[in-house]
Amino acid sequence: MMQTLAYTPFIDSLPVHNEWYLLIIPIAIFIAIGYKAIRCTDIKNYPREVFVFTMQILIGLGLLAAAMTFVITVLIPMLAPIPS
Repeated sequence: MMQTLAYTPFIDSLPVHNEWYLLIIPIAIFIAIGYKAIRCTDIKNYPREVFVFTMQILIGLGLLAAAMTFVITVLIPMLAPIPS
């Protein structure tokens, strides 16, 4: 009981070390909600625009991750081979 009362969320964070990449989904949703709350001109289109913008963020980050993986695993070893 005392350990629960002493929980400080920003100092003792939750153990999500193996699933940290899944946290990009709520971050993208919250960014889209905040951005579209300012930029959306018609509230009827708001949920659809938030969904589209969230997908754009997630797909863009996925493509960026794939491109960086390609650069790191293929291009850099070709450009600067390790001497053996």
